[in-house]
Amino acid sequence: MKLGQMLVRDGRVSEAQLAEVLAQQSPGDARLGTVLVEAGLIDLDTLTVYLGLELGIPIATGAMLERAKRSAVRLLSPAEAAQHRCVPLLVQDRQLIAAVDDPLDFENLDALTEITGYRIIPRVAPEIRVLYYVERFYGTPRPERFVKFGETPRGDQPAPAGLPAPPLPGLPPVPLKIVAPPNPAPHLRRAPSVGDFDSSEMLELEAEDLIVALESDDAAAAEATPLGTAEGDAAAPTPRVSARISAPIVEGEPLTSAEAIAAIEASSERGQIAEATMRFAAGMFEVGVLFVVRDNLAMGWRACGDGAEHKAHVEHILMPLETSSVLHAAATADDGFFDGVPADSTIHGYMYKVLGCARPARATVAMVSIGRRAVNILYGHRVTRPALTEAELDCVRAVCRAAAESYAKLIAASKQARNARR
Repeated sequence: MKLGQMLVRDGRVSEAQLAEVLAQQSPGDARLGTVLVEAGLIDLDTLTVYLGLELGIPIATGAMLERAKRSAVRLLSPAEAAQHRCVPLLVQDRQLIAAVDDPLDFENLDALTEITGYRIIPRVAPEIRVLYYVERFYGTPRPERFVKFGETPRGDQPAPAGLPAPPLPGLPPVPLKIVAPPNPAPHLRRAPSVGDFDSSEMLELEAEDLIVALESDDAAAAEATPLGTAEGDAAAPTPRVSARISAPIVEGEPLTSAEAIAAIEASSERGQIAEATMRFAAGMFEVGVLFVVRDNLAMGWRACGDGAEHKAHVEHILMPLETSSVLHAAATADDGFFDGVPADSTIHGYMYKVLGCARPARATVAMVSIGRRAVNILYGHRVTRPALTEAELDCVRAVCRAAAESYAKLIAASKQARNARR
């Protein structure tokens, strides 16, 4: 549902007021939310919540922007912050939570990833507020149209009561009409062990790839920069790191399950395991995604297939495993496997929006687990081809088991090498 429709539905504006604003809005004019705020029909906090509900994206409240961390803000120069209309909020591992006014502009998010070196987790905020904080933190003047708002966009006051519940951190917002799963969501189970490993030995290789120490000043709040001093800011930029483990799009001839298993067993590094797994997925599915799992969050890593328009943007997908979804269903299944119909839910809408494809009639999900921890999740669906047969489903299971066993061997070899050096 569009922004204007939601505001009318909830009695925030009348149909006549919305029609009047739309009639006055000319092509190339400011966004509808901005015009509604300019007309005094809604405030910025109301607009923020409804932008999140419209787009299915977590929001950046005024309080979040007010508490942006200095180390995050320093990742962009004044010119970069103004060009990309972005206010970095917080660095967490290799993720940068950032406020933007268009979280579905994937080219902009990819550019920010290249600039900062971090995976971008976008939170939506009104352009009025984003540009205010670009001016406040970087000293870059707002466009003339927004100067009239003065200090009113500053988010240092409590939000008004009576708004719909804001989205939880890392989650798409909760719609007013909730589509409940068919059964209560069970607690996550740990997968059966693969090899002789306990939880203290899990994911040693992944830790090197996925964990980056935060800057020493990450707890310090960003400070205001006087107007006109942006170019002369002497603060040293925060060192940048590489956010990508490897290229997100997998290419090459598809592999059969036997070929993929042979390639996986011969792999000497985790990227080779992922490559073989996804080349198998490319032949099995029309859209395939491989997720990295950490702290019960599934983060998009690689993608394949022609059925997803935006598969190059797979790295922007962040799926909490404790929220009901097809990924959650596989994570809680005794065998770590799911094959069925994705529910019509906000979390699925978010995932398919990032991928740029429609919700499929059926999806298949398989966990790649070592010991009691999940390493990867393989997701796939078909659009025009028939549903997977039982034999094909067995092939998916076999490839994922082979991947888990090869990960376990890499961990054992890494541990053995470290012990030999002591």
